[in-house]
Amino acid sequence: MKRQLTYFCFLFAIVLNVQAQQIPEKGVPFLKNYTPVQYNNQGKVWGIDSAPNGIVYMATDRGLLEFDGNNWKNFSGSDGITRSIHVVNDSLIYTGSDLDFGVWERNHFLEFEYRSLYPFRDELLDLNEEFWDIHQLGENLLFVSDFNIYLYRDENLTKITAPNRFKDSFNVNDTLYFSDTEAGLFQFRDLSLIPFLEIPEGLDFEISGIYHHNNDIVLVTYNSGLFKYVDGDITPIDSPISDTIRNTNVFSFEQINDNYLAFGTVQNGLYISDMDGNVIHYVNRNKGLTNNTVLSLHYSPNNQLWLGLDYGVSTLDLKNELTYFYDFRGDFGTGYTAQLSNDTFYLGTNKGLFRSPWEELNNSVEFYRFDSVPESEGQVWILELIDGELFVGHDRGLFILRDNILERLSDQQGYWTLVRYNEYLLGGTYNGISIYQKVGGEWTYLKQMELIRGSINQIIVESENIIWANIPNFGLVRAELDENLVPVNRDIFPAEQFEGSEPTIKMTDDGISVVTSGFEYTFSAEDVDFNLKAEVDERSEPEDIMTWIYQTLTLNDNIKFTPLYNGFAFKYLDNHFFDQTGNTNLIFRGVEAYNNEERIRASAGESVPHIYNNLRIEFLVPNQRNVLYQYRLNQNDNWSSWSEESGIDLINLSSGSYELAARAKINGNVYEASSISFKIATPWYLSWYAYMVYILLLSGLVYLLYMWQNHVFRKQEKQYLVSKQQSLREQAEKHRQNIQQLEQERLQEDFNQLKKQLKDKTIELANKAKESEDKNRLIEKLKKKFKKIEESSDLPKTRWKEIHSLLDSYSTEEDNTFEIQMDQLHQEFFQRLKNEYPQLSSNDLRLCAYLKLGFNSKEIADFMNIQPSSVYINRSRLRKKLDLDSDQDLHEFLSSI
Repeated sequence: MKRQLTYFCFLFAIVLNVQAQQIPEKGVPFLKNYTPVQYNNQGKVWGIDSAPNGIVYMATDRGLLEFDGNNWKNFSGSDGITRSIHVVNDSLIYTGSDLDFGVWERNHFLEFEYRSLYPFRDELLDLNEEFWDIHQLGENLLFVSDFNIYLYRDENLTKITAPNRFKDSFNVNDTLYFSDTEAGLFQFRDLSLIPFLEIPEGLDFEISGIYHHNNDIVLVTYNSGLFKYVDGDITPIDSPISDTIRNTNVFSFEQINDNYLAFGTVQNGLYISDMDGNVIHYVNRNKGLTNNTVLSLHYSPNNQLWLGLDYGVSTLDLKNELTYFYDFRGDFGTGYTAQLSNDTFYLGTNKGLFRSPWEELNNSVEFYRFDSVPESEGQVWILELIDGELFVGHDRGLFILRDNILERLSDQQGYWTLVRYNEYLLGGTYNGISIYQKVGGEWTYLKQMELIRGSINQIIVESENIIWANIPNFGLVRAELDENLVPVNRDIFPAEQFEGSEPTIKMTDDGISVVTSGFEYTFSAEDVDFNLKAEVDERSEPEDIMTWIYQTLTLNDNIKFTPLYNGFAFKYLDNHFFDQTGNTNLIFRGVEAYNNEERIRASAGESVPHIYNNLRIEFLVPNQRNVLYQYRLNQNDNWSSWSEESGIDLINLSSGSYELAARAKINGNVYEASSISFKIATPWYLSWYAYMVYILLLSGLVYLLYMWQNHVFRKQEKQYLVSKQQSLREQAEKHRQNIQQLEQERLQEDFNQLKKQLKDKTIELANKAKESEDKNRLIEKLKKKFKKIEESSDLPKTRWKEIHSLLDSYSTEEDNTFEIQMDQLHQEFFQRLKNEYPQLSSNDLRLCAYLKLGFNSKEIADFMNIQPSSVYINRSRLRKKLDLDSDQDLHEFLSSI
């Protein structure tokens, strides 16, 4: 069976100059368990080591496991189970496994890549080598299997064969020891195995560890306890731890600084002893471990003891000032209050009152034993020592414990608190304040205090006549009492006045203050009011503390009691156990660049493409609790507010170089900042070649613009010329039209004038023709008259002949004078009519002329010496001769000829 290695030289280098320190002996240090589900089901943990910066690495069934305090990461490399591990730093790790050993190195993305160093990995061998140990001596690395040592240096391997078969190997202060199944113990010097100790025959002696004490070599055995080696002889050591670990199957061993020893067993869990062999801690399933089989142990620079269990991983925080008592067995319940009296520890819980000898609370016992006080079942709220007597504030009333028997003082239910006030006792109950006084040496109930009602879980005496009462969900009352314990003045401070939850009154040398879940307020007697003092950092308090009832009670000069869910805790006031800080180096764990669609990994100093200009940067102090962080981007920016968030998202960064600085604050101390540089690449559209393209495009655009302007100018010039020509043509045309219009107007005027003259001439001719016709008609009448007269007259015929001759001379012969003159006036008109309508008579032609000239029927009747009705008849006949329809206008037709 193989044994877990120890790394003393490396650990001693980290904890140089550490003074002699002590581990609290009562209670279990802060214990944190991790189940396989939490670390991705990597199987059993066979080896544990840590980097100088605090990151812990583990050799598991399925490869390399990393834990930084926040996140688990697993890496696959060699085949088979990883058995051993040696961490040089967080970027260089060596592991040994089944039929392989090799090195893990980080790439620029901070991810591990494995490279095998085993020369026979691909060869078929009858020998099945499992590498359980790795040691470093100077520049030499030794990979140890059951049958061989492989010394690795400068990429070269030297093989050293075991005398028979190695069972285990140990590195103690840079001295290597090898345990052989038959030949005993060897020292490794000058690349040789030097016999060191021969195991006596018949002795069940399987070495699990080696350490130095008082210049002696001490051997830790698997089932036989401790042995001291002096001058070639081994003798058993008689000590409590040696006796305790016998027959417990010690599988792993680790030395804690120069002061303590840790023994991991298969059967009983973990034992921690001092160098003199006194058992300091015994931690098993009853005290919080998930399993009693401890396969590996490692003490890290952060004062944390890591345990690789058969099921899960656990860590003990040895620097924590709190130790814990959890009721995993269901024996006593949740502790609310406690007192230490006459070396007896009294514990008030939700299940009643319990007691235990003070010395039996040492952590060397298998589990904590508490005896129940008879008839104390139920909720115990408060225990107070007054005048040497233990008062018990119970859900069922107030009691005094005498000779382990509870004596009732009051039937009133529910006592939260009890304080001494002058010669009285004031008890805060579910309903007001009960007052007790001593009568005949016995405390008796006096009365209820007036004017203060409600469930009072705290009473604080400020001075001889002023008290404070805390009433949950109501507020605080400050009361001035008279000699009859009656409040004469009251000041009420509502709960809403205090930001945060569970306000608690505290009395210090500086006066009264109120502490809530987030803030602390101080009382000013002058102003009779509270002033905000500071924010409260609750991260340093236990995670499962009962904040609503949180009251630390001083048990002695070094220990305070703290109530917890499912148990209680001790707070040690003497801070000399371990370095309270450990590793404080802040490291950057990863850089991720992303946009809305994709995420990529980035590395420090890398130029990130601009399309991924949102960055998530993770940083932390590895495996440290209660750490606050702040950051600053570039030197000119201010530091951010302190936050528990161990990472930052930088959104929408512009192109350029950046430096992100981050620092940590632990327990109020601010430590040196760490920084990481990165660059956001210039987007392609702002690169030099893009600018060249822009210049070319701009030049081309300017040229095209120039050409276009020329084209537009020529086009505009052409359009202007065309427009000018068109304008000139239009002006000429307009001028021509004006002239034509004027000519037409002139011609029209001439035509109208000629038409008028024609009309006048026609009228004149018509009148003359009428006059001539009238004259002829008159002469004819006269001639007829004279002829009748001549027949009856006696005048001579010659005389009558003269008269007839005279009348004939005035008579106008019928001729065509009128027609001739009319033809002359309307020559073309008559000619066109005669050509088209030869059937027209002279009277029809005259009628057409009259109608064309616009004479009306009466005028035409006068011209033609006929009746107007005859004119209508003549017009109808004319229409027929002209072959006109009834709807055609005769005047318009004649005007168109």
